[in-house]
Amino acid sequence: MKKIFFPIVIIILQICFLSGMVIFHTVKLNKATKVMLKTIPYDPLSIFRGRYVSLRYEISNVSIGLLKDSSEKDLKAQEEVFVLLEKQGDCWQAKGVYRNLPKDSKGLFLRGRLPAYYSSSYLGKNNELNINYGIESFFLNEVSADEIDKVNLRRPDSWQEQQRRRQELISQSDVETQRILKAGISKWWFDSLKKELDVWLKEGIIDAKSKDSICNKYAQAEEKLKEIERKVNPVLSSEQEPVIVEVAIDKNGYGYPARLFMRNKEYR
Repeated sequence: MKKIFFPIVIIILQICFLSGMVIFHTVKLNKATKVMLKTIPYDPLSIFRGRYVSLRYEISNVSIGLLKDSSEKDLKAQEEVFVLLEKQGDCWQAKGVYRNLPKDSKGLFLRGRLPAYYSSSYLGKNNELNINYGIESFFLNEVSADEIDKVNLRRPDSWQEQQRRRQELISQSDVETQRILKAGISKWWFDSLKKELDVWLKEGIIDAKSKDSICNKYAQAEEKLKEIERKVNPVLSSEQEPVIVEVAIDKNGYGYPARLFMRNKEYR
């Protein structure tokens, strides 16, 4: 009898725990403030978590001019920030960025975090803060993920075919471009390298001709890689279908993606 009793108790406890978690999160989301945010999705594959749409929001890149309570030089990599949202039409936009949550503010704040590579010296040409909110993934079934991928990007090819075509074009490019790509040299890394080259030039480690040669080499590789992406995905982002995500924001400022809308169709 005992052999049967204990497994049954364990199963009941597990059911109660899972049910309690579901009820807790349901109540939490029902009490949260729901906002609509504009996004542009793309569709990768998570081996461990299944199919999902990876999202970038309009508020993912915020002008440094919206930083209210400090200077960009005071910010640190992976630091938590609070983005004040303001409703404009049907969707919400960033109105301000704070290092510390204002105690007397009655506005709606969404918690975000600066990237691990943040530095005030490399804010980019647009002088913008890149902020992650923990709501950059929206899980879907296979059919829905493929539907959004194809409709939004207006292409008949699946992401697998896109990747196959990309690798084919890369293999046809010159050895130097392949080497730079394999080294993982991204735009922000290259921008920091150019600043370092200026220091080397000033200290006499390299001459102006060597500096120009290095910069031209990486600039040419970057342009070739951009051309490959244009061939793989010729549709410009400005031509993409509008995609809206409903995000529930709890009283502590944490966001939870609830629903995704595209072409008046709802995805959960």
